[in-house]
Amino acid sequence: MLQHAVNCEVERVDMNNLQLTTIKTTVDADNIMTVWIDVPGKSVNTIGQLMLTELTEAIAHVEREKPKGVIFASRKHENFVAGGDLFEIRALKPDTMTKFLSEGQQLYDRIARLPMPTVVAMNGDCLGGGMELALACTYRVAADDGSINIGLPETKIGILPGWGGTVRLPKLIGITRALPLILQGKPLPPRKAKKIGMIDEVVRPEALLAAARRMLVSSPKIKRKWTMVDKAAKIGFLRHKIINKAEKKTLEMTHGNYPAATQVIDIVRKAHDLGHEAGLNAERESLRQLMDTPACENLMRLFFLRQRVKKAMAEQLQAKPREVKIAAVIGGGTMGAGIAHGLARAGIQVRLIEVNAKAAAAALGRIRKTLEEEVGSGKISVLQSRHIFNRVSPTIEWTGLEQCDIVIEAVAESMDVKRDIFGKLDKLCRPDAVLASNTSSLSITEMAQATAKPNRVVGLHFFNPVPKMPLVEVIRTEMSDDVSLATAASVAARMGKTAVLVKDAPGFLVNRVLIPYLVEALVLAEEGASIPHMDLIMKKWGMPMGPFELLDEIGLDIGAHVLKSIGDRMDPPLRVPPAIDTALSKKWLGKKSGTGFYIHSKKKGKAPKLNDELAKLLVSKTPTTHTDEQIEQRLLLPMINEAVKVLSEDITDSAETIDLATVFGLGFAPFRGGLCRAADSIGTDKILAQLDELAFKYGGRFKAAAALRWLGQNRRSIADTKQFESSPQPMIDTKPVSEVAQSVVS
Repeated sequence: MLQHAVNCEVERVDMNNLQLTTIKTTVDADNIMTVWIDVPGKSVNTIGQLMLTELTEAIAHVEREKPKGVIFASRKHENFVAGGDLFEIRALKPDTMTKFLSEGQQLYDRIARLPMPTVVAMNGDCLGGGMELALACTYRVAADDGSINIGLPETKIGILPGWGGTVRLPKLIGITRALPLILQGKPLPPRKAKKIGMIDEVVRPEALLAAARRMLVSSPKIKRKWTMVDKAAKIGFLRHKIINKAEKKTLEMTHGNYPAATQVIDIVRKAHDLGHEAGLNAERESLRQLMDTPACENLMRLFFLRQRVKKAMAEQLQAKPREVKIAAVIGGGTMGAGIAHGLARAGIQVRLIEVNAKAAAAALGRIRKTLEEEVGSGKISVLQSRHIFNRVSPTIEWTGLEQCDIVIEAVAESMDVKRDIFGKLDKLCRPDAVLASNTSSLSITEMAQATAKPNRVVGLHFFNPVPKMPLVEVIRTEMSDDVSLATAASVAARMGKTAVLVKDAPGFLVNRVLIPYLVEALVLAEEGASIPHMDLIMKKWGMPMGPFELLDEIGLDIGAHVLKSIGDRMDPPLRVPPAIDTALSKKWLGKKSGTGFYIHSKKKGKAPKLNDELAKLLVSKTPTTHTDEQIEQRLLLPMINEAVKVLSEDITDSAETIDLATVFGLGFAPFRGGLCRAADSIGTDKILAQLDELAFKYGGRFKAAAALRWLGQNRRSIADTKQFESSPQPMIDTKPVSEVAQSVVS
């Protein structure tokens, strides 16, 4: 009889549980219901129409069953909910979009009004719509794992939180803490999120569900520590001053290029002044409007391009990568140490080879400093930091290389030195080990020729600083085999990087299009154009920093070397002003030396001041007046022209790759969608006309590429460059329009 009673009880519980496609529920002995989220066929949970409908059904089920408490949890490995399903959202028509947003807001309001306590158990990323679900709950608990991202990243794709996030987060943690997180779309690791009150508890991953149940049973009162400013913001006129100041600062930073930013501030203002419902209405209407903006279209496109890049790489390389367990890095300078850190963080054992004990100790110091910063930011724990650090084995001996699956060279930019290293590696490494160079400007082909097995030599061009820059160029020579390239690309992916495949050519892709921009900025400075004004113009246009700020960041010594080594091999060759050599002789190396184009103060927060002496040294011509539009054209058009040459020379596979690489490698105005997308928004016919005018006035460096002339004359997009050579070519007069007009006159 007892067994029969148990079976009946099990049947009763089973009958009261939901078994839907994306949602399932279970009830434990304490009458705590768990709502399990598991979107089939996907590695992460995202909220689409089906899941929203089923979650609505689950909440109705909760309202009927009246459990003691509700846990929202995920069946996915290390993922709670990554946000809304952007593939579905992007395809929605305006009316359907409004309905979708309204249904989500109403659902989350129902969750917030449930009579029993609710908790979200974050076993992994909790972003966007997932975080908004968490904000609607009573409690939030997360696994203690620094790789978990918690936040509202919607502004990064040109939109804003649409299910109450913009309304609820400021009321939970205060306006001054919430606004930067929403405006920047910045996710936080669990410990940082707890510190500011976004979540309530951080526990060991294996104790996550137990902690969630404990919170529901004990129903603790959470005391959140608000800043004095946020407490003051509860008073209307003080709140208005705080929000107005935030709006002014936001416009100064974004120059009005990101419409979502000002919309977020307006929603927060309305939610506090007019109430919850008014905030939700403003949120819903703003998101609908933002979906139709070019900024949203471009930012969302970049998101999808990044998702597709792995598939594109696999299509280009018909080979599976080899497994990499052990790697070596030759050289532990800024780049080498950054690469070694990234490899070790990816779980790969690293042998770090330096010239002497002092250099090896300095390399370890750089790695230790990066790890300390990551511990401080909450990305990793102290214990994880020790494990990562212990994976790096420094040495001054060329031993142990026979165990390595890949070796990455990161020494000084000297071809003789690099050829010597590759000759050594060829003899010391296994025949199947991949040999890679991190060079930014030298020929991989020439290095490969120093080996007996050039098929295994590739380029792996990381960007500085390695821990922060998301792009890696995988460089292919005519001799590189697909297995070596696929292995190199897979290592970059394990390091969390976006890898693009590029043919070996001067400057590869990113530096190839960057060099004309930097050189033209120097030429403008020679003509007397103001350095700070040029930097400001380009920041207003959408660059993260101006050309001279960038050169100071790179270092004038490195910048000069790259400009000369690549510029000399471009058509036509690009000249670096002699004043740069004078600057180097004075040890004006940029930010790292304290003086470059600007004088950088050691005092935190103090703005750099123009180095007037270098600015005067640069002026070598009769000063000319330049309009902002002329400066924009002279800096940007050579980049576009070079991008077309890159495509026509088959250096990369598509305009989309150039867009992705320029955004993630250069920080090129993301809201414009990348270099080629920006060019298409202008129109190739207009670009051609402007280049012709500049070529007539300033000479051959502005001469339009043959492919660009064809694109312009046929009003085609940059993506059509690949069709240029295959198209029947009428006789195209390659002289600029202005020259043709001049010849007719004479």
